[in-house]
Amino acid sequence: MDARNMLMGIALGLSSLAHAQEDPGPHISVTVGKPTFVHQLRYEVMYSEKPFELATIYYYDNGLYKIVSPGENHYGVYLVMGKMTDPSYAISYLSLPSDDWGGNVARHDLKFDSQRQVFEQQALSHEDQSIPPQRGTFVRATHDHADPAAIVWQQP
Repeated sequence: MDARNMLMGIALGLSSLAHAQEDPGPHISVTVGKPTFVHQLRYEVMYSEKPFELATIYYYDNGLYKIVSPGENHYGVYLVMGKMTDPSYAISYLSLPSDDWGGNVARHDLKFDSQRQVFEQQALSHEDQSIPPQRGTFVRATHDHADPAAIVWQQP
């Protein structure tokens, strides 16, 4: 299996590469854009079902993202309202189906205040329609990870 097929297997949330080789099923191709920004998030108020204080989101210029944390590793798509370089901006995220969300999708809406380096988050999942608001602090930087398949969680 070549790297492109492996990336697609990961992006589609397949539970294991071995299973994908046995029965690949239908798939879609998604082109990874150019690396842009990365957010390192530190949650002060967390969702009890996902109690991971730290998370890192890698962004690509075509609306693709990858998030990693001690308990998450999945892809999705995002849309920025404003620009990530503005004093404040909002981002809506829709995860691709993944094991992280029970084989389904989740939506997250975050508002960022760059001057105070804080964010507020409202999430919605297929399984939990009443996720309470979350919040925390963040650091934004640039990144050069052209191949998101190689990105794994690393404690900052």
